[in-house]
Amino acid sequence: MLKSLRLLISAVGGACLLVASQQQYIPLLLTQGERDPASLSRAVSLGSEQALNMLSAYAQQTQSPYWLKQAAELGDAGSYYRLALNESDEATHTRLMGKAALGGLAAAQHEMALLSKSPANKRRWLELAAEQDYLPAIISLYQWLLIEEQPEQAEVWLEKAAPRDANSALLLAKLEWRTGKYKQAKGWLTHARDNGVTVAGDYLNWINRYWQRQGKGLAVTREQCVIQLQPVVMSLENMQQMAQLSRSFDKDDRLASLPICLLEPIWVKPEQVKCDENWQSHRRLGCDVRQLSRLPLDDNFSHLMVLAPRGKANVHNGIMYLDQGDSYSVFVHELAHFAGFVDEYPLSSDMAEFVCHPYSQAPNLVFVNEAEELPEKLDGWRQTGEEWSMAKARTCNNHQMHAYKGSDRLTFMEYHDQQYIPPLYMALWKQRLENRTELLPAFINFSQAWEAQGNAELALQWRQKANQYQYPSLADSLPPDSVLTPF
Repeated sequence: MLKSLRLLISAVGGACLLVASQQQYIPLLLTQGERDPASLSRAVSLGSEQALNMLSAYAQQTQSPYWLKQAAELGDAGSYYRLALNESDEATHTRLMGKAALGGLAAAQHEMALLSKSPANKRRWLELAAEQDYLPAIISLYQWLLIEEQPEQAEVWLEKAAPRDANSALLLAKLEWRTGKYKQAKGWLTHARDNGVTVAGDYLNWINRYWQRQGKGLAVTREQCVIQLQPVVMSLENMQQMAQLSRSFDKDDRLASLPICLLEPIWVKPEQVKCDENWQSHRRLGCDVRQLSRLPLDDNFSHLMVLAPRGKANVHNGIMYLDQGDSYSVFVHELAHFAGFVDEYPLSSDMAEFVCHPYSQAPNLVFVNEAEELPEKLDGWRQTGEEWSMAKARTCNNHQMHAYKGSDRLTFMEYHDQQYIPPLYMALWKQRLENRTELLPAFINFSQAWEAQGNAELALQWRQKANQYQYPSLADSLPPDSVLTPF
């Protein structure tokens, strides 16, 4: 037994001496490896981490498929990653990328998240990469969490990304502003602006000029304006939208002859006016009209334009509602509704029942039961002196009545993105604006809202304002409690 023990000790000692002697060669192999990658491969087999790093660097610098494969098989995740990037076959690419990801390479873990169709796997890979402080993964993770409607978890990662990524700083600023953290939001906007995000500087400009103060610079004035449109802005993004609408309206030669003015906007906190994208279950954007009536509106306003974060654009009497995704073309389309223009796309059955009747006063359409009735319906169009080419409109496709429009081309009342406004429509639009009796100002909305609440005094005050607007020549001669405006 003693002899066996001596033999075992001798064997272990010999192995240790062998390893020790081999270890002595690693520096030499590293030196040789600067010219010969095979020496690095031998050093890796002896346990040299430095040699593996050097072999990986050599393989990736030379893009040698052989040495990339050798380094990968020796355990280098970076080489697996490079092999995956160079691979055109999708299955092989995914397999190699998976090996790189399992080897702990953050970039590969991020790539595997992007390739994954499983939400659980996507999140797992993103978190592994983000926990290594890999910025692209941090950005992808908070974006994915926002899509998954997990804003609180997203904000944690967004805050990590913002100091190093200017666009993330901008997004965090918007989030902070939305939750009432105005000071923090301005700080992140400044950071984003200073790091090249131009729009962040625009936001700061609008905040400094309009937030909780009466600013100047966005009004568009014209002679003898009949519609004085008061913008009410509900969010940071809506303020930027307002600036774009103002610039476009000011430069729009099509509308230059119309007596429509754009007043300076007022920018309110969300809690000042309750708005909802499904207002009163009507599946469209709307706001508490009584709260709107209490805002510090311009003395000369006649109509309102509410810019809110989300909801379907619409006009109700003298109030236009737009959400932050609505373009200038949507604004022009809705603006025509103030003058009674009717949509030329197919209306729903319920809406068609309301619109499609022989006594409709829509400037752009005539409604008949039979085409033979058309000649007696066209006096208004004839009086404009403009030429037109009549065509069937799709407005009443879901109704027994027929609608005809004064153009055989697609117009801005059929598709928002159509720029074309027929000369006939422009003449009718201007004519309708000059005849105020057929315009419905926001005062009517206010009166109806207060009347519905039982406040007869305020309802009467707003009715009288409507009278003064629609019948200016008669307003001074009317008794104080007279009501000419139809409700």
